[in-house]
Amino acid sequence: MIELKPEGSNGRPAKSYWLTKFGAAVLNMLPDNLEIRAPNIRDPSDLAHRYITLKIAERAKKDGLEPMVEHRLSNSVQEVRADIYTELDDIPLVIEVEQKLLRQHLRRAQAKLVRWARFIQAENSDERWSIQLVFNIRPREEPTLVRYWKEAFHEAQKEFGELPYDLYYINARDLLEPPSFLNALHEAELFIDETLYANERNTEREPDEARPEYISEDTLFSFQEALDNLLGAPPDRSLIALTELGLLIHTASYYPNSPSLKAAVFPHASIWLLHRYLNDPRMGAVKTELRQSLTRIHKRNPGMVMLRETVTGLLWDVLLFHHGLGRGGPLQVVFQIPDFQDRSSDFRVEVRLSDDLREKYTEEAKALGWCLGGIYLYRRHLGLIEEKKRS
Repeated sequence: MIELKPEGSNGRPAKSYWLTKFGAAVLNMLPDNLEIRAPNIRDPSDLAHRYITLKIAERAKKDGLEPMVEHRLSNSVQEVRADIYTELDDIPLVIEVEQKLLRQHLRRAQAKLVRWARFIQAENSDERWSIQLVFNIRPREEPTLVRYWKEAFHEAQKEFGELPYDLYYINARDLLEPPSFLNALHEAELFIDETLYANERNTEREPDEARPEYISEDTLFSFQEALDNLLGAPPDRSLIALTELGLLIHTASYYPNSPSLKAAVFPHASIWLLHRYLNDPRMGAVKTELRQSLTRIHKRNPGMVMLRETVTGLLWDVLLFHHGLGRGGPLQVVFQIPDFQDRSSDFRVEVRLSDDLREKYTEEAKALGWCLGGIYLYRRHLGLIEEKKRS
């Protein structure tokens, strides 16, 4: 017996039963001439996938559909396998349970979409099929997964042309929890290739949403993936995820022989990414508190010792706390003030890691120090100072 439930769902997990090889062998000894095989479970992710698939089939059958689990279809062009195959209003419906999708696996997702397109095209069907992606993920991971599938969908369109099916997505908990399974299916979100409608949309955006020329497309994708990894990381992974994001932000302007290193050119790229990090909707409460506190500091102009304690506390109690990090562990963060006897003539944040991490993440620690210090040094450029309105 095992306990499983959809990711991100509330309540107690359901008690389920997993047929073992021994159990299958016993059942095959019965005089019913059945051929019973135990599922070959590879890992916990595979187990969760099979559980969600069977729960969906159970709900579909209860609502009058005839689901076929792990159903294979083939024709002269292509063979495909559906987690669940059925028909809804006489239209073929394929339900695919999807879990995490890493960026390096986008080609697999694209290939999967193209395989279905080739199979359906060879069927010469007058009806457009429906393919329903069911995401078994936590709510905070959904924006990243949807973005990756949209990219795979776009690339599949470029490779194949217009796909002969409609592609939808819904979260597993939303599909399984409501009273009506069919109503939930009808409310699923439809994927569209947004690039096809770029000229028809109102393209007016907030200034920080448009990618500037000095930020490459690869840099933006890598940054967004690192940010999603950080904001979706469990507490024991947050420290490494934060240092990795910090390195990416810092390197955008301070790469080898960059103008910022050679000629002190303003680090536009790093500041833009730092601004985007703080303006992510999931960082809303953090930005609000940083802005209020830094505005107070600006108005009151406290002494150096008080400033060091205040900003150090702000970094720990607001920003780092938001990522699940606390004092007394392998991370040390201190806001340092200028010292006439020191070579440094500016405010800075000193980041130190414990001995077992220092050697491996030296560059990441330096980059994170720059990012945390940049929150204070570039507070005006980051929109963290509330300007006094003129009467």
